[in-house]
Amino acid sequence: MGFSYLFLTCAIFSTAFGQVFYKMYTRDYNNIHFVITISLFLFSTIFSFMALQKISIDVVYVCTALTVFIVMLLSKFFLKEDIKKKTFQGVFLVLFGVVLYAF
Repeated sequence: MGFSYLFLTCAIFSTAFGQVFYKMYTRDYNNIHFVITISLFLFSTIFSFMALQKISIDVVYVCTALTVFIVMLLSKFFLKEDIKKKTFQGVFLVLFGVVLYAF
C-alpha cells in the first residue's frame, strides 16, 4: 500500500505541473510546453490508475483536491502570478475540507 500513496502523490504533482505548463503554452504557443503538458496529463492518468488499485476512490479524489493548492503555489513561482485574496480563501476552504475529511 505504501507505493500506492507514492503513485497518488505523483498523480497530484503531474496534474499540477501539467496545468502550469498548459498555461505557459497558452502564453507563448511553444510546442515543447504543449508536449510536456500532454505527457504530464498522460502520466497523471497512469499514476491515478495505479493508486486506485490499492486506495479507495473516495480517498484518491479527495486528495486530488490538493492540486488546487499546488497549482496556486506553482503559478506564483513559475508564472509570477499574484495570489488574490479570494483565491487564497478558496484554497484555504479546499484544504480545510481535505483535512476535515482525513480526520
